[in-house]
Amino acid sequence: LSSLLPETATEVTIKGPINGTDVKYLRHLINDMSLTSMDMTETRFVAGGEAYYNDYKATEDNVIGEYMFHECPNLKVLRLPTSITRIKDKAFTFAGISEIDIPNNVKSIGWDGFASCPSLTKAVIGRGITSLGQGVFWNSPLTDAYVKTTGIPTLGAYQFTSSPAIHVYSEILDKFQSSDWAQYGTLVGDLESYFPEDKDPA
Repeated sequence: LSSLLPETATEVTIKGPINGTDVKYLRHLINDMSLTSMDMTETRFVAGGEAYYNDYKATEDNVIGEYMFHECPNLKVLRLPTSITRIKDKAFTFAGISEIDIPNNVKSIGWDGFASCPSLTKAVIGRGITSLGQGVFWNSPLTDAYVKTTGIPTLGAYQFTSSPAIHVYSEILDKFQSSDWAQYGTLVGDLESYFPEDKDPA
């Protein structure tokens, strides 16, 4: 990636496979140069490469690894790869993003995944999520969370500190109200107004 992407880049679209070495270079561009925006929709993480943050490596296919973009306050805009299936612990703590859209293929988010992001006010949680670890959005000023699941994802403790509006599909609002989600914000059954529910073809 370093041979294709100049250090002067401020906004990039990345397509194809990248590994730990590439992530290390991206972190350099964000923290030491002027990169602020990344569209990674068609990016695919693959195993291998150098350690990108201390001893943490991109060692798994289709996974956002631990601490991958931790302490990247200059990263303001990010579109995640649609291919990822998991976001691991502290992947984006202290990042500068103001909103995040979790792709539908993601099944789980590790503890503190998006914690302490001082500008993060909006999160769209994809329909594939089954579990959120402890403190995923802890200490981030979230005002709205859009939960596109048709089931109730399990939650670790200390999920939100900002008491956001949590938008869910009206048909399962009562299930959310009787779950752990009810303690973290105001549940609103209006999600179909923002994201029409994908119906089962059967």
